[in-house]
Amino acid sequence: MLASKPVWKPVFGPDLRDMPALSPTRVTPQGHGRLAAAIARATTAASWWREQTPVASRTAARGEPPYLLSVPDIGLACEVLLADRLFHDLGSAERDGLAGWIRATQQPSGAWHDAAGRPDPSRTALGWWALVESGDDPEAEHLVRARRIVHELGGAQRGSIEVRLWLAMAGHIPWAWLPTMPAELWLLPTVTWLSPSRVSPWARGVMTPYLLLSRAPARVHVSSAAPLLLHRPDGEPILPRLVQPGLLGDLLQAFDQGVKLIRKLPRGPVLGAALKRVQRWMIAAQQAHGGWFAAHPTLLSLIALRVLGANYDDPRIVRGLAYLRRARGLVSTPAGPQLAQGLLCAPLTTLARMVRLALAGDAASIAAGEAALPFLLGEEIRQIGEWQLRTNAPAGGWPCEAGADKYVDTLSTCAVLDALHALPRSSHHQSQARAAMRRAVEVLLAMQEPDGGFARFERGESEVFMTRFPLRDASLLAAGTPTDNARVRVSAAALRQLGRLGFQADDDRVARGIQWLWQRVTLDMAGFDLGTLGELALCSAALCPPTHPLRQTIERQLRGRQREDGSFGSVVDTAVAMHGLMALEGAVCIQTQRAARHLVQLLDSAPPELAQAALSERLGGEWTPGLGLTPVCHDPSAGVREAALALTVFAERGGQL
Repeated sequence: MLASKPVWKPVFGPDLRDMPALSPTRVTPQGHGRLAAAIARATTAASWWREQTPVASRTAARGEPPYLLSVPDIGLACEVLLADRLFHDLGSAERDGLAGWIRATQQPSGAWHDAAGRPDPSRTALGWWALVESGDDPEAEHLVRARRIVHELGGAQRGSIEVRLWLAMAGHIPWAWLPTMPAELWLLPTVTWLSPSRVSPWARGVMTPYLLLSRAPARVHVSSAAPLLLHRPDGEPILPRLVQPGLLGDLLQAFDQGVKLIRKLPRGPVLGAALKRVQRWMIAAQQAHGGWFAAHPTLLSLIALRVLGANYDDPRIVRGLAYLRRARGLVSTPAGPQLAQGLLCAPLTTLARMVRLALAGDAASIAAGEAALPFLLGEEIRQIGEWQLRTNAPAGGWPCEAGADKYVDTLSTCAVLDALHALPRSSHHQSQARAAMRRAVEVLLAMQEPDGGFARFERGESEVFMTRFPLRDASLLAAGTPTDNARVRVSAAALRQLGRLGFQADDDRVARGIQWLWQRVTLDMAGFDLGTLGELALCSAALCPPTHPLRQTIERQLRGRQREDGSFGSVVDTAVAMHGLMALEGAVCIQTQRAARHLVQLLDSAPPELAQAALSERLGGEWTPGLGLTPVCHDPSAGVREAALALTVFAERGGQL
């Protein structure tokens, strides 16, 4: 049984001065064979992606926007096109570029698909609407096919709350068809179960402007989407069900109707005080980069500000629109590069992985990586924020995107710590890096939940009381479930960093985390994807002895996922598995060698004249966790980046093909 006695006596964790050297031992690949050539080619392609980051954009004048490092679905681009009727911010090139991306991603059936490849009624409805707003003929063949798909899937009123909100703002459906939130909830203490402070940060960023828009009620004059609705024989739109089927759903529907009836009654100064608090919270939630929590809450907050009477030249609106513009970028499509609206600005997780790769290369790459260190260190959160509502930690850690300053992201913090660990001992950034790492220790410890797992943005974000109500959209109020893959991966990454910073398995906090991971492994091992399994392998290798059941179980499962061709699936999955096997084995084994051969063969088979973007597309990217209504995003740079890093570490450990 794991002991509960803490290893470290200091309050702020282990003394980083006693840590071993941060720079890994570098072994130059022998000769200039296939392995060295493959590493060089993948690193060159990854370096091309590094030029798309804000670090490079600050020093290079660009004639066009950079490529997106995180590509969401078309939903945000559609909403930006619709909202431009209110803001008049898009230029003709931007409007045509966004519409071109929406057209390029439409399927031959007329639908727009979700990440799983299924027709998505919400995306298809928004795609049809945005193209009509952009000037396409509603009777054109591609839009007729899209409209037919929406009707087959139940009509636009059966779409997500995102679609129904726009239908209500356009006047196509009554506001009563959307969920009701009493404004008085914002007057509750933050410790109460029904307080908006108890929901996930993304949901809180959407709920607040949504309440103000529904109270107005807001009206935006856009192109008609009435053809997307299904109607009864008398011509009235069919009412969508707002709750899940069953007795509880019927009771909640009755309660919702009662709340809507009460809203029509005068409620005196209490309602006025609640609405003023909502407005103050929304204004205070604007971050240093000009946006709110990602692009969707930003867009809704900007619309709410306009509804409240803010002018076009209001500094809050100007900064918010500038944030949305910085979050746009190019994406590769069969029709060529197209402009897309990103979910957020450059994700720090991706930037930190690129810096980590640069610090593992030759002298020129190390110099480029060190040049990016001031940017990463400057993105550290240095002021208090909402994430500290239910924690007891000083400011520190890193946010999910560049320029944010109010929300700590555990995944970004772990990725930046990986880059700082690779910093050479001779670097003049060592003192700053060690100070930032010390602060990050406290942040990671503060993110641990009572059950032993770790939160990504805020403690309690996965256990929201209101998700127990049978509302259709209740799941959006929480950041996943308490036991899903994403939380397991976040918890394993946080524990691995604590292990690298000097904590050991018999520390009570680490012991609770390992016990929680062991419970998840014994209950849901078959449901883990390769990314989660690889992170578990790195975590168990850092904290558990070879005889520990968690480490042995993870190693068996990871080795059993290898395919006949030596891969573990995609390029990213293969690279993650290589890292995990090398950490578990402590050396290069035959399975790692087979995986390296597979990656090298893929790089060898690519034509030499292939452009860097085309090579990245050939190796494939990675689906990364999204936010709220955009549950996943695509990282097109992940294939070449992770392949280069895995092969570099393979060569450093003496691996040969």
